Amino acid sequence: MPALILAPRILAGELEVGVEAQAGTAFRIILLALALVVRQFEQLTSLVASVDRLDALANFSTPIPPNAPQIEIIESDRLTLNHLTLYTPNYQTRLICDLSLFISSGEALLITGASGVGKSSLLRAIAGLWQSGSGQIARPSQGVLFLPQRPYLCLGSLRDQIIYPHRNLEVDDKPLLEILDRVNLSKLVDRSGGLTAMLDWSQVLSVGEQQRLAFARLLFAQPKYVMLDEATSGLDLENEKRLYQQLQASSIAYISVAHRSSLLQYHQNVLQLLDDRNWHLSKAGIE
Repeated sequence: MPALILAPRILAGELEVGVEAQAGTAFRIILLALALVVRQFEQLTSLVASVDRLDALANFSTPIPPNAPQIEIIESDRLTLNHLTLYTPNYQTRLICDLSLFISSGEALLITGASGVGKSSLLRAIAGLWQSGSGQIARPSQGVLFLPQRPYLCLGSLRDQIIYPHRNLEVDDKPLLEILDRVNLSKLVDRSGGLTAMLDWSQVLSVGEQQRLAFARLLFAQPKYVMLDEATSGLDLENEKRLYQQLQASSIAYISVAHRSSLLQYHQNVLQLLDDRNWHLSKAGIE
């Protein structure tokens, strides 16, 4: 194309022959730049769709009835729920009514109940994500860790996954390798290429491996309280036992949301949420 356009002027002596080579190089650069859009078209459309969804979420507001009560969250050394009544964010459905309990250091509570009764919603309220309701939640401002069913894996190395959310923390390899061994992920180091390996971990690891890696993060952080929302659902019973025994050997107080009856043995207390918005608190193994 550049040769056809410039040929008449070159033959007429208006331009030098080398101009055609320069124009060809410039043309190829422009062509490659335009081809990038075509090659990345699928990723670009996905990005646009994601931006649209985020914009819709940012501009979404749930209508709140006038004078609606809100849960009071205060700072305390231990986790305490005082006469907590929990609603959905739009206040249309009451999930839990007048719940009071406290979790001391080193204690363990298992939350059970049918789907939809508000087990995960209770953890969201403790995290401060939901304030629709009444009553009071007292909790430490620091030292509380939440592990969802599908853990968040950041962009970075295997080391970054363990020490997250600290990204520039200087830690020797030995304690990190010991933690990986405690959660039965010692082979992951050799398989991935070491602690400094940079991979797309959410794609490389199975759900069970991601959950064990989240427990490695937990054992490294050593929080005062940890909330486990189906955090071992992708594990076999042997690996689940291994992880909960690690928690029992620590001073970490933990609250688990789960359907498996096998978890009863790792908790002292059981909070059963009932379909009629009531609840029942008992010792593990005692109805």
